[in-house]
Amino acid sequence: VYKKTTAVPGGLDVKEQDTYLKQLEPFLTETPAANEVVVFMDAVHPQHNTRSDYAWIKRGTKKEIRSNTGRNRMNINGAMNALQPEEVTVVESESINAQSTQELFEKLLKKYPEKELIHIIADNAKYYTNTKLREWLKENPRINLLYLPPYSPNLNLIERLWKFMRKKVINLHYYPKFDEFKQAIRDFFENTQQYKDELRSLITPNFQRFSQTA
Repeated sequence: VYKKTTAVPGGLDVKEQDTYLKQLEPFLTETPAANEVVVFMDAVHPQHNTRSDYAWIKRGTKKEIRSNTGRNRMNINGAMNALQPEEVTVVESESINAQSTQELFEKLLKKYPEKELIHIIADNAKYYTNTKLREWLKENPRINLLYLPPYSPNLNLIERLWKFMRKKVINLHYYPKFDEFKQAIRDFFENTQQYKDELRSLITPNFQRFSQTA
């Protein structure tokens, strides 16, 4: 059949992803220990603009939606409970770096004071592999930072939360002022509990798998 191709990260290693998923499986499919929690971490940069999306529109008509010309954006570092995805912790900052990442870690330590281990699954971004951050982690052994294989956004469950956020807050929504846009994003993260059922249905440990590509 004549159909559209599917884009995948050029540098991904399918075998490495499969091996990693086997190692990750016990964290997500077995009943977690009462003194442990698993979270997925990533950064997101919502841009102050409308995103065109599908909607129910009367046949023969167009649905126009206003957009912005500016390129203002927010920088958010976030962590999401793997088994309770409505439980989200975020840090908003001028830029995503080792300092904002450490701030996020400190918030997680306060959020889960009863947990002896906080397993954090993240990609290999420089601000997550920073030398000073690694030194800080040595002094805070309750955090166990686990790195995803390179080019593996499909294995980071929090990516689905970002997509869900855009659907609820950005797509088809017009905010004339950047402050209004920022407040809408903040309101979303402060009230993720209201989306509990939707998030638990959407964010499950069923990962997108790729075949060996040419």
